[in-house]
Amino acid sequence: MRDERTGEAFNGFGRRERVEHVCTMLPEGAPGEYLDPERLFNAVEMAEKRSDARPAKKIMVALPREFDARERFRALEDFISWNITANGYACTYAIHTDKDGRNPHAHILVANRRIDPKTGRWAAKSRSEFALDANGRRIPVIDPDTGRQKIGARNRKVWKRVNVSNNPLDSKEFLERLRREWADSCNALLPGYAVIDHRSFKARGIERIPTIHEGYASREMEKRGGRGDLCEENRRIQALNRLLDALRAMIGRLSDQAQGILTAVKRRQRPSGAPQAPSSPEPAERPQERPQARETPPQAPQEPPKPIRTKKALTDRFKTRLDERLAENERKQAEKQAEPDMEETWDLSDPADPLNIGMGWGTGGHGLGL
Repeated sequence: MRDERTGEAFNGFGRRERVEHVCTMLPEGAPGEYLDPERLFNAVEMAEKRSDARPAKKIMVALPREFDARERFRALEDFISWNITANGYACTYAIHTDKDGRNPHAHILVANRRIDPKTGRWAAKSRSEFALDANGRRIPVIDPDTGRQKIGARNRKVWKRVNVSNNPLDSKEFLERLRREWADSCNALLPGYAVIDHRSFKARGIERIPTIHEGYASREMEKRGGRGDLCEENRRIQALNRLLDALRAMIGRLSDQAQGILTAVKRRQRPSGAPQAPSSPEPAERPQERPQARETPPQAPQEPPKPIRTKKALTDRFKTRLDERLAENERKQAEKQAEPDMEETWDLSDPADPLNIGMGWGTGGHGLGL
């Protein structure tokens, strides 16, 4: 294939003897000259104006080893017809295999622009459309100075516009759909025991680490006695997966043992030979009676909750009792000091002393009789 811009020639196949089939497929309305891959990809290259544009994209699919040459061709052609050319894309595909026939696969080179079926020309990758509000009406562009809708050239009102992609090949949703459709195309031809699932381990709920694509170069290095980095990484991933499988199996056994022990404990707690209460026959239906209010049984008086004794509360209580004791002692001391001394205040010779009168001392009464 020759690049018309630079004049360089490229050979897309490293080993021609391993290329089983090459074909170009076009969408509706495409020029017939594009059946030549060189003309097709030079034309899409010329349609791009930016220096960093991507004129084509490559899709690589693995072909099941259960397929023969005819089934490979059929699965690939059906997939391209339903999902690539039906969406306006032109492409060239090549079916490859290795010398042992153990790695059949296909490369699909897709032009990164759609072809307009009406004109046969390359369509734009995006288009401008009116922006619509929630009610489906166009949104006006307001002039901040006047607060009214802007007026453009030729006295036309200006409406808000947005750019809409016209290249679904750039979207993640379209690529995920291609994965699903390829699995469906292969499963339609595979026998019942072989099924392809396009989903990842995570999407399928499988707790395993996915391996990586090793490639031809890494495997050839291994065949020659060397160590391929990608093959070494896959061996490490496989060892981790075996360890995860062993751990899951151990957890399963421990769970079964714990369940058995729990069942045995429940059986021992249940009294053996205990008669079961006979099931009473269901009573006949009675007419519904008005439910009577149930008497509420008297409840025992509840004790007031005990106060929570914190360190601060105990300290305050001790200080209060100490103050009370000190006040009591002071009161007793004051009373003791206020009492008269009997030896100093009792005058035995004074007949007017209250004590002498009360006891009949010196009055002829019945005294002590000294």
